[in-house]
Amino acid sequence: MSKKTVSLFLCLLMLFSVATAAAEGTTFTVTDMFDREITISGPVTRIVATEPGDCEILYALGCGDALVGRGLYCDYPESITALPAVQSGADTNLEEILALNPQVVVMNDMAHSTEQVKLLEQNGIPVIATNANSLEEVYENIRLLGKVMGKDTEAEALVAEMQTTFAEIAAKSEKTDKTIYFEVMPLEWGLWSAGTNTFMHELAEICGMQNAFADLDGWQPISQEQVIERNPDYIVLVTGMGETAVDEVLNRTGWGDITAIQNGAVYNANSYSMTRPAPRLMEAAMDLYHFLNDIVDEEVPAA
Repeated sequence: MSKKTVSLFLCLLMLFSVATAAAEGTTFTVTDMFDREITISGPVTRIVATEPGDCEILYALGCGDALVGRGLYCDYPESITALPAVQSGADTNLEEILALNPQVVVMNDMAHSTEQVKLLEQNGIPVIATNANSLEEVYENIRLLGKVMGKDTEAEALVAEMQTTFAEIAAKSEKTDKTIYFEVMPLEWGLWSAGTNTFMHELAEICGMQNAFADLDGWQPISQEQVIERNPDYIVLVTGMGETAVDEVLNRTGWGDITAIQNGAVYNANSYSMTRPAPRLMEAAMDLYHFLNDIVDEEVPAA
């Protein structure tokens, strides 16, 4: 074999090695929101996300094409509904997920699915566990998913956009002592509201308002008597109960003396944008600002 032939052979071998390495990708480690170190082989081109907020973040980062499956309730943007849907939460169906052959699975709140996480990982599927209740945790999750998908720059840009939007709304919102009651769960299912350490509490503050249940921590059950006693100036419904929700609240027995009821200051918010820890919280904040400042001529359609 001539030197020229050997040289050509070595060049081809080197190119093959580079191509193989590129195809195999690299291995990297991330720390998820439960302080678990997860090793991933990238680049990630096949991912399943079981919760709506995580799906919305992935799309906002430009990773929609990498999603090969979604949780049953992941429905935004509309194009995601064309993907295979899997059961999620306590009813997570591992066989459905494994059949999609993902490189990574993103599951929200590992406390509800510890066994499912272990079983997926035993089958060689890395699981990223997320759990965002505050805006800062939403930013943390965006950065986490950005790192998983190789979209660090896009993640930082998205976080900056959210921070700028909230700052702009806060700058034009007059600080008052008026209070907002967020109804997260309707009366027929047992009332729940948002306390401190929730992004709804922060949205109220951004819009210059006080949370009527700021003394509670996180999402908590409450009573009708507590709502009546606290006499909120505004009631914001995020229950997803449809067009009749406002009328139902305005006509509740015993609520007639509440300031928000007397003034008709009951807002049927888009429950999807208001409750999901995702970029659409920007829309939720803007819609809430408009409601509080009587800018909109009609109510935002209920989710």
